[in-house]
Amino acid sequence: MIDITIFLFVISYVLLDVIGSVFYVGALLLSFIVLKKLFHMDENKWNAFFKYGKGTGFYFMILFPYLVMLVVLFLISKSWFDFIDFEHSVLGSLSVVLFLSLFVVFAFPKLKRLVDDKVKESNRAAS
Repeated sequence: MIDITIFLFVISYVLLDVIGSVFYVGALLLSFIVLKKLFHMDENKWNAFFKYGKGTGFYFMILFPYLVMLVVLFLISKSWFDFIDFEHSVLGSLSVVLFLSLFVVFAFPKLKRLVDDKVKESNRAAS
């Protein structure tokens, strides 16, 4: 019985991570579409938004949908682990969220350097 529980947990873990990733991409694209429609964004407005505060606008656009995805994924995974009658559903849900949060912790500094380099490069080209 324990082998089946562990197997279900591992399969659920992988599927919930995939669902979370797809949800994040959808939320990110939706946020771009909403901003475009709401503020009638053109190339100059997007550049100003992304360059604001050395890329703060860009970081906000990347992190806000990610935080929304983590909250939604926690609720979905909690419900799923309750549905499959996993004994530690809260712990399982937290482990899914923490696993996805590790990507941000390790990838964000690299992304920050990349964006900073691009902002500096475009500032040099503009002047």
